[in-house]
Amino acid sequence: MSIFESPISRTRLSRVSGVLAAAMVWAGLSMPVSAHVIDVVLAPSSLLTKGNEAVTLGNSESARDYYRTALRSNLNDRQRSLAHNGMCVSFIMEERWSEAMVECDRAIRLRPNNWRFYNNRGNIFLEQGDFAKARAEYERGLDIAPEAEIIVRNMLIVELRENAKGGNADVRLTPAQRYL
Repeated sequence: MSIFESPISRTRLSRVSGVLAAAMVWAGLSMPVSAHVIDVVLAPSSLLTKGNEAVTLGNSESARDYYRTALRSNLNDRQRSLAHNGMCVSFIMEERWSEAMVECDRAIRLRPNNWRFYNNRGNIFLEQGDFAKARAEYERGLDIAPEAEIIVRNMLIVELRENAKGGNADVRLTPAQRYL
């Protein structure tokens, strides 16, 4: 006769089984049950890259979605300024000048030594026909980066528009050529 066949052992085993079963039921009821969910989260730098790609493709709404998502994440000042600059460009693309200006100003407050931010603010003034303010912004950008060909081209556009009848020569470049 084995140990499990004796009447005493069966009683003990029954008690142990009952205690284990009760413990398992209690544990199951007292511990929260959750399903595992996997979210794919892009790093802030990836979000900024995706936003820039959307700008290059002319998709301003998609770009803003990426930049907004990036702004809700843990960014350093440089990344935050780039996200605001991207927002600025996306609003410029839609000719939403006041919203663009707010975003450019935010970028400049964070990183006042980035010539691209002044270039974009100059583009807002240029498109609104305020050539003096556009030129002043471009000059600020050139003070920081005298070799910036984009700003030099934009200064030429200012001159062409000023000299054109009505001050609005149709000289346009793609967003990637003018803003990024």
